Amino acid sequence: MKSITRTLARPGLIGVWLSLALGGCVGTTPLPDSYPLVSVPIHTPAPEIDPGPVAQQAADVMIQTLGDKLHEREVILPASFVDEGTFEKSSPLGRLLARQMAARFTQAGHSVVEITLRSEILLKKGAGQFVLSQEAKEIRKTHKVSAVLAGSYVTAKDRIYVNAQLIRTQDGVVLAANDFSMPLTPNLRAMLK
Repeated sequence: MKSITRTLARPGLIGVWLSLALGGCVGTTPLPDSYPLVSVPIHTPAPEIDPGPVAQQAADVMIQTLGDKLHEREVILPASFVDEGTFEKSSPLGRLLARQMAARFTQAGHSVVEITLRSEILLKKGAGQFVLSQEAKEIRKTHKVSAVLAGSYVTAKDRIYVNAQLIRTQDGVVLAANDFSMPLTPNLRAMLK
């Protein structure tokens, strides 16, 4: 008993005894590094995306769908995509999407004419679909436009939803259409103003 008391009396050995005794009581399995100490939701912003490839891919689908419904020599007029909520307002994003999709039609061999007009002069909403305004009918006669590339978009909390249509000017028939969406990143939100 005297030897144990002398051994425990030494300062260095007391620390060893305590760590062994406490280590056995607590357990030896450490917590994983990924274990959250506080339950806090982590919000990661959506990665920035370039709308160009998304719009081009949508145009590619429309071109494939179009087939021989529109001859390559027939002229397409792109109109700025409009806000679904008002149909009287576009945005830099609406104009960019129209131009990027029109560029893809041009690359596929279609004739695309560029006329700078305000979006509300070209298209209006009627009977649940796009209809050509009187001014657009005059443009069709003047420039021999066979179809209008039109579209609209809706912004939600964290996504933007786009509908694009290629409309025959003669009778308003939709020759090709596509729907697509993109995450509503800070850059795209800034382009909606």
